[in-house]
Amino acid sequence: MEVDVLVVGAGPAGSTTARYCAHKGVDVLVMDRRREIGHPVQCGELLPFTEEMYSIFPRGAALEELFDVDRSLIAADSDRVELISPGGRVYGVPFRSHILDRRSFDKHNAKLAVEAGARLETGHSLLGLKDGVARTTLGDIHAKVVVAADGPNSRTARDAGMSNPVDRYPAVTCQATGDFGPEVKMFFGGMAPGGYGWVIPKGRSANVGLGLDPRITRMRPREAFDRFVQGLGCKCDEVTCGIVPMSGPVHPTVRGNVLLVGDAAGHVMATNGGGIPTAMIAGRVAGDVIRRHLEGGVRLDEYESRWRAVMEVPLTTSLRTRRLADRFFPNDALLGAAMFILGKRGLERTIRCKSARPF
Repeated sequence: MEVDVLVVGAGPAGSTTARYCAHKGVDVLVMDRRREIGHPVQCGELLPFTEEMYSIFPRGAALEELFDVDRSLIAADSDRVELISPGGRVYGVPFRSHILDRRSFDKHNAKLAVEAGARLETGHSLLGLKDGVARTTLGDIHAKVVVAADGPNSRTARDAGMSNPVDRYPAVTCQATGDFGPEVKMFFGGMAPGGYGWVIPKGRSANVGLGLDPRITRMRPREAFDRFVQGLGCKCDEVTCGIVPMSGPVHPTVRGNVLLVGDAAGHVMATNGGGIPTAMIAGRVAGDVIRRHLEGGVRLDEYESRWRAVMEVPLTTSLRTRRLADRFFPNDALLGAAMFILGKRGLERTIRCKSARPF
């Protein structure tokens, strides 16, 4: 089989890339190993309001185009994030966000890609990439461009001679029932030993999760998660496990005819694990560059310079903050003291991926 573009993975990164490069007759094939797009849900489902996006990514352009989300895809809205120290001190900061129905959101993004002209094949996997040929469960595919949007353990990236993110935190999440209030809650230390926990409210339910630094805690992820949920006093359904890349962007994200996008590229905010906005911003850049490249207009490595112009500073700042926090995470008393010194203003800056200075 021959195609112009093969996109491996149909999450926000892969679907957005396909949507923006499928125009004008470009033959795009999107392949995802899941039989149902968006299931299982393996993330926190939080999407900041567009004005918050501009605060985080001031060099972003036309972000409304990406993040003007239909209300049918939103389970709830929140105006506030509460950061909770190991000792239980609550630091409330204003931060406006949508809480998505991630299952529907991913399906919607895949639908936009198909409407733009891409083909979608579910239940199929990449078996290997060698000498420009992708071996897949669909058969051998010859593609002019290959997009790795297959997560932090990307097989596509490794076969192309590129790196996976070095720090990969195990994360466990579930859909919990109960009354959780309107605020997004993030727990550090204490109930979330060696990591961070979250409660993202969705009306009469919530997305509850726990991410762990394997270098700090020796507990098994599911064991630590069950203890965290027990401390919250809620019941969970649809428990899933995943991996969150937490070491910042890999380098390079372009090699030959292969581009890395989203989690495969390490496009995740290291202070909170957020990856939906970065995946879609990078996906739009990738799609535009690929389309123009196939038209003979630009080199593929323009993707690297363009996504870095928009996202490198906030992603790097977020990573520095997380590495500073790593010094305190093993000790709850020190972590609580550091959060107290930073105070509400300093913690609010970390939420927006800015330097965590208290003044």
